[in-house]
Amino acid sequence: YMMKINLWEEELMGEIPTTFEKYGGLILFNSPSFSHSKWHEAGEDLWSLVCPLLNGDRIAIKGHIKDDTFRTPQVKLIYGKSSLVEFTDNGIKYRWDIEKTMFSRGNVTERHRIARLDCTNEVVVDLYAGIGYFTLPYLVHANAKHLHACEWNPDALESLRYNLSLNGVSERCTIYEGDNRLVCPKNIANRVNLGLIPSSEPSWEIACQALLSTGGILYVHQNIESKVCSSKIAHCDACANLKKTSPKLEGTATAAAKLVSRLEKDVIVSDSNNFSVTWKMPEWYSFSLHLSHKLLTFVESYHEGNWTVCVSEVFKVKSYAPHVDHIVLSVKCFPTTSQLLK
Repeated sequence: YMMKINLWEEELMGEIPTTFEKYGGLILFNSPSFSHSKWHEAGEDLWSLVCPLLNGDRIAIKGHIKDDTFRTPQVKLIYGKSSLVEFTDNGIKYRWDIEKTMFSRGNVTERHRIARLDCTNEVVVDLYAGIGYFTLPYLVHANAKHLHACEWNPDALESLRYNLSLNGVSERCTIYEGDNRLVCPKNIANRVNLGLIPSSEPSWEIACQALLSTGGILYVHQNIESKVCSSKIAHCDACANLKKTSPKLEGTATAAAKLVSRLEKDVIVSDSNNFSVTWKMPEWYSFSLHLSHKLLTFVESYHEGNWTVCVSEVFKVKSYAPHVDHIVLSVKCFPTTSQLLK
């Protein structure tokens, strides 16, 4: 068609995508697909030919997510009338505006992992609820008794409310509008989800405060760079010193938390439970030390008594080129006299 209307140039071949995402009838291509001005000169006649070939009725181009507090997507609808899309994953229905809020299809493994949890009679806090990416699996499949969802993006909040109703779980979810560090309820949760990348560290303290005084589990998301200087991973003297004293990259996360707490203030934690974690990357291990150290400090400053913090599991969600991994660390936090680990 481009040849027929005298717009074809050989350099355009490099902008024809080989993959795409599809949400209902909307075809989503990654930038720099179709970025040359020649494609736009062809106009809607071109897209009206492309859509039937892919069984769609709309086309959009996706750029990088903006580096803002809302993680706003840079998506532009180039053909069709509506940027609203619907998508069903693992029996859960989602609807959102692709030009206003994001949805990461690559997080499917984490959404499905949450769906396999048994949260019966448990209360969950989702600090970054968005349109319900993880909120809905907790409610629909993991059967959480109640979920407290924090979100500050007005567009995401609109979709979240709609999606809760769409899946019939609105009555088991309380929404808190605004900065989670200011609006999140405290001393209430068995589990806290911290699903923000590249880092959820600004909310680690409020996550610890959200836990019940009897303890619970934090799911901490983080992007980890590999093949970088270790000084970028160890964020404080205690973490750096612990890294020097640790002879192996395989061992127990409980032991890591114990050592770092001793370095900090000579807190002795229980040796009665032992969670072995094999660290695929040294940077994952270094980050876990920093995480254990900071969480222990936060949880003991808010809750009474001595606590144990241990990274019990690590899940890789996906990789970004060239050397960045999105991982989730399951962190158990409990008073030293707690029976949480048994």
